[in-house]
Amino acid sequence: MHKTVVVTDRSFTRHFAGKSHPERPERISAMIDMLDGFSRPGMAIHLPRPATLEEILLCHQQDYIAAVADTATMDRFVFDADTRSSRDSFATAMLAAGAVLTAIEAVADGEAENGFAMVRPPGHHALPNRAMGFCFFNNIAIGAQWLIAHRNIKRVMIIDWDLHHGNGTQAMFYDTPEVLYTSTHQYPFYPGTGSFSERGAGEGLGYTINAPIPPGFGDPEYVRIFDDLFIPIGRAFKPEFILISAGFDCHYLDPLGAMLVTEAGFAQMTRRIRRLAAEFCGAKTVAVLEGGYDLQALANSGKTVLEEFGYEADEKIESLGDGGDRAIPIIERARQGVGQYWNLT
Repeated sequence: MHKTVVVTDRSFTRHFAGKSHPERPERISAMIDMLDGFSRPGMAIHLPRPATLEEILLCHQQDYIAAVADTATMDRFVFDADTRSSRDSFATAMLAAGAVLTAIEAVADGEAENGFAMVRPPGHHALPNRAMGFCFFNNIAIGAQWLIAHRNIKRVMIIDWDLHHGNGTQAMFYDTPEVLYTSTHQYPFYPGTGSFSERGAGEGLGYTINAPIPPGFGDPEYVRIFDDLFIPIGRAFKPEFILISAGFDCHYLDPLGAMLVTEAGFAQMTRRIRRLAAEFCGAKTVAVLEGGYDLQALANSGKTVLEEFGYEADEKIESLGDGGDRAIPIIERARQGVGQYWNLT
């Protein structure tokens, strides 16, 4: 059994959104170049398989999938101001979703304890019938639905620390208790969703946990949100599998955001997730690359997560900095909104 399986391929460079677009092929090249110089016991690198149409249909409407497929005959197609495709974009998006499934299969079937799908294009903004925010297919949502449909998993926890709110992921699981969606995100900011009032609906009420945060939050605040909000609710939920929307655009060097997270912050967030996973689901965790647009910060942060994935779950938990007191009002408002649904002490 491997400790970690990494799933990636240089084929992800083939999607091209246009000159000067921040979601550029060099992003995946930076991650793979980092991997080429990274050595850690118990880590295996696997090539991805493309997702099947049936797997994409777990989350997306057939006519929308056909519309994305049609772009394979066009040099350029604009879905919106941010989301553009080329002839190779459909195939690359199918491979990205399949890479997430490749990692999840390996972990679910006991081949590895945890996994990291290093993919592009990202996915957490994609809606059932719409591309947006650089995203075509919602990679992590497809993974969660696959676990529910094919591995009889009843409780999947998604932790989204990307700079932007994962509106697509939230929408797909808004009315179900099978997926607990938790998100930290700069607010107000693109895509404009993720307020405290968005808590789920119907049977899913209380299973969407948003922590909308102002610019300037860094390691102490993020870690405090994990310690006082996400992890306690995660323990009450008792996940059978944990998925991470690992966007590194909340890094202090990222050009698209105004957050101050460092590699140490990503390490401590990952450490807390791994401890939760070890307690409830045999450590089953898969990270999925989302955003991150400074190449060096992206590679360094991805390396940090891989390093954490190789440690034992009882590594030291640190608060970092001043303890994150600025996050207390955020945590209190979020807990007020969902506390009635969870036994939080």
